Amino acid sequence: MGTPRFDPTHSLEFNLDRGSVKLSGSLERVLLPADALAALLRGADGEARRDFARRLGTEAGRRVAERLDGSATPEAVAEHLGGELALMGFGSLGFERWGRVLVVAVHGSPLRAEGDEILAGILEGALQRAFGRSTGVVPLQRDDSLVRLLVVSAGAAERVRGWLGSGTNWGEALARLNAGGGES
Repeated sequence: MGTPRFDPTHSLEFNLDRGSVKLSGSLERVLLPADALAALLRGADGEARRDFARRLGTEAGRRVAERLDGSATPEAVAEHLGGELALMGFGSLGFERWGRVLVVAVHGSPLRAEGDEILAGILEGALQRAFGRSTGVVPLQRDDSLVRLLVVSAGAAERVRGWLGSGTNWGEALARLNAGGGES
């Protein structure tokens, strides 16, 4: 049997009598403006932001793992993880291959650049929960509507953060990884 397609049918449940919103297989939700969430996150310390993001990601990863078996194709993972990200309202996800390196592209995140750290944490939590592998997710490049995030091992992520912090552009960082400058 093939990998099931992502099906958002009945994923969101609005119970107006109780005043509640639920995402299938999850606790109740709260709908709020993205700018209010961004302001709250700006006021939080870094560890609180990372914990918040990873908790969101872990829950999304659990739902992905329930639908996919361990042999899912990268395309199926992108479809299901992208569906989860979209259901949470964080944008549209796609995978890009840059040689041997995997880059996640997210279009239309309502938190814009302020939310890149949150997107990275969500992806780290989701990948950890869905596949049992620790990863590092590093924001690489952003324009008005798109952010590219590198997915690598935790050790490689630290090296890439160091390269970017010392002024190396993201394209050169990917070239270094492809040349063996860090396991991806």
